Amino acid sequence: MIIQPIDDYKWNEEFQRNIEKAKAYIRRHYIDLKVLPVGVTRLDDQICEGAFVNVMEYMNKDNPPWESHKKYVDIQIIFEGEEDFLIANTNTLKPKDYQVDSDYHDWEGEATHRITLRKGEMLILLPYDAHRVGLPTKNGKTFVKKAILKIPYKQ
Repeated sequence: MIIQPIDDYKWNEEFQRNIEKAKAYIRRHYIDLKVLPVGVTRLDDQICEGAFVNVMEYMNKDNPPWESHKKYVDIQIIFEGEEDFLIANTNTLKPKDYQVDSDYHDWEGEATHRITLRKGEMLILLPYDAHRVGLPTKNGKTFVKKAILKIPYKQ
């Protein structure tokens, strides 16, 4: 999600190109991504060095933790079901643990946005977008199959 002060815009051109490549890859290979097995698949040759996709399946969760990632941008893609996301800028939350090996940063605090992502939609989350994913929507719990495309973050 891109919500930031206008004067804080500082992405480099290579990073912008990699995001555009990732979006184009998703459009061209949506069906291929949809049939990948659960787990991680490297996409270095298709998008950029360090890119990969993680395919997941689960039932919506009632109380997922906050998370963000310092090294990667998440592009969340829903193939089946739907889920709500709670999102907040990391500067509005209290930091907890950061696990360098898994690039997982835990937070505590309140969300500023709640959105629903449905089948065929994607959401781009930047390193400063803390998120709680997999929440049930107003329609109730559903089975979710999704992919999280990970693109290395470079300012």
